[in-house]
Amino acid sequence: MDSPRQSYDFVSIGLHWLIGAGIALVWLAETARELFEKGSYARDVLRSIHEPAGTVILILVLLRLLWRLTHNTPELPGELRPWERTMAHWTHIALYLGMAAVPLLGVLATFARGRPLDLGVLQFASPFVGGLARSTRHLIKELHEFAANALIAVAFAHAAAALWHHYIRKDGVMSRMLPWHRPAGT
Repeated sequence: MDSPRQSYDFVSIGLHWLIGAGIALVWLAETARELFEKGSYARDVLRSIHEPAGTVILILVLLRLLWRLTHNTPELPGELRPWERTMAHWTHIALYLGMAAVPLLGVLATFARGRPLDLGVLQFASPFVGGLARSTRHLIKELHEFAANALIAVAFAHAAAALWHHYIRKDGVMSRMLPWHRPAGT
């Protein structure tokens, strides 16, 4: 009988870290952008990162969701308490929802302004010719920002919990997602 896998596969690990890095990049660019005067070159450069990175993140998240639906994940260590298992489950659901909602709301915000989604070699025209009403555009932008801030908060809690498991509990939970850690049987 095969023993259960103890680590995530390389595709899951790669997508996890790429998406996390992409989210961190967009968050850092947006945070740093506020340090510069409106209309400044630095602010414009930082702003130019947002939409392309968000589009790449959306594509990676869709790939991650597809991969997750078609591949099993390793079992959590047996010594986890029931409340820890419940928190891990709901945190992952919140992360997946946030990772999908933030870029989709971003696309909707772009379309609401009447702008196409520009993927460089491919463009998708806005279904809202001329854009939506200013109040509707503002609401969509606010929802996008709220969802992004909520995602950052949940991702921070996720990372803090992983570090706690790794350095305090030393139970192998975080090691399952590290590319250089390959326990026997994986």
